[in-house]
Amino acid sequence: MSRPIPIEIIPSHIHLSEEHQAKLFGVGQAATITHALAQSGQFAYAESLQVFGKLKRSVTLRVLGPHRKFTQVELTPTEAALLGLNAPIARSGEVSQAATCRLVGPAGEVEAEASVIIPQAHLHCSETEAVSLRLQNGKIVEIEIIGEQPALLTNVTVRVHPSYRLRLHIHPDIAREYWISGVVHGKLRDTRAG
Repeated sequence: MSRPIPIEIIPSHIHLSEEHQAKLFGVGQAATITHALAQSGQFAYAESLQVFGKLKRSVTLRVLGPHRKFTQVELTPTEAALLGLNAPIARSGEVSQAATCRLVGPAGEVEAEASVIIPQAHLHCSETEAVSLRLQNGKIVEIEIIGEQPALLTNVTVRVHPSYRLRLHIHPDIAREYWISGVVHGKLRDTRAG
């Protein structure tokens, strides 16, 4: 149970559907992959988009791949407030209550309905790691941050998939709140919750 868990601060980003990618970048225009991400099969594109909300402001976010069935925009609470969006804290893929934004790219723009969420802190792990740690997909756990200023992250969702590697993903606002930067690890504090 005391196995250190790498903590990764994930910048805000966009996952596009194929339809929206074609409208934003042009039909037949391939995006440029810059590098692979820690989770197998996922990668970052060189391209970015402007995200507009209800106010006359925007943020520019990197696009991640591969394509999703539905477009999903993941913001921090600070960014959502800046854009005037009432985005819910949600698990990835849970967009039933998500806010709507406008995405602007080099070839066009789209109204991305029910796309904007604030990602809940989540723990990625493979099936083997889940068995070892006695975790199940969807379980809610607590993670103790190891360091000079120990802190406890609550309401962390477990996500299990054969291609995942053990990582705790948090957004930058959480990192600032808990003074997390650089190489930081955590450990499971409570697997009985949920």
